[in-house]
Amino acid sequence: MRFEGHGVVWDPKANKALCRFENGFIETTDKRIIEGLKKAGYKGTKSTGTVAKDAAEEAADEDVIEVNEA
Repeated sequence: MRFEGHGVVWDPKANKALCRFENGFIETTDKRIIEGLKKAGYKGTKSTGTVAKDAAEEAADEDVIEVNEA
């Protein structure tokens, strides 16, 4: 997924940086980062990349949605 923002997003549970925005955005398929950014209020959009990347991203997003609904 692609998220827009600036600077560093802090992970208070791990007490370290969750991610750093480069040039105003971050693209990731990492479930932990996607979940952390969504919990922090960032809205993600699906990347326009390769088919494999889009499939991995969609699977990661579905896992986050399932966890949040539970």
